[in-house]
Amino acid sequence: MGKMISRKTIDYFEMFVKSATISRDASVKLKEAFSDGVINVEELKLIKTLEHEGDLHFHECLKIIDVAFITPIDRSDLVAILSGIEDVTDSIDSISSSFYMMCITGSSDYFSKFVDLLAESCEKLLELTVELKQFKKNHININKLIIEINRLEEEGDKYYGESMRKLFEQESNAITVIKNKELYQLFECAIDCCEDVADMIENIIVTKT
Repeated sequence: MGKMISRKTIDYFEMFVKSATISRDASVKLKEAFSDGVINVEELKLIKTLEHEGDLHFHECLKIIDVAFITPIDRSDLVAILSGIEDVTDSIDSISSSFYMMCITGSSDYFSKFVDLLAESCEKLLELTVELKQFKKNHININKLIIEINRLEEEGDKYYGESMRKLFEQESNAITVIKNKELYQLFECAIDCCEDVADMIENIIVTKT
């Protein structure tokens, strides 16, 4: 028989931290690619490496959870949170890939603002997973971080509406409209993914405390 894996030998909450660290690192690389107004293609390529790392980590976690004897929270919740964080990383990779495929080499105020919001959301999500390790003691900090991630998502929604309005109001080049519309939607989706994870964690905390 194979060795049973229990929470005495596996830190399940560290799985979340590692996943969120990969997402945060991907958002940092995206921000660095936009840092001087000219999009750095080499930085964008590094995001694909992080996406692969996140994918491998996710599948390894699934194997561990599948054979685990005891888990600190329901298996379905473990998988849902890990999958949600993986969606964040995948969303960042989609943004990076789209900029590369569309041959967009210059940033803009709108792109930079979205990048900043996404990076901040990923940083807060990482902080949230760290606090979750001691969720019975850290519920106040956890609630603050969830509220902050929700605030960032609301700011992203507001900015998305503004950017789309300006795009259709001021841009006459149809190709530019098509490109920017898709990119704005991808940014909004990535920020939404951060909020989705925060909401999942909030639901679990409610039932566990």
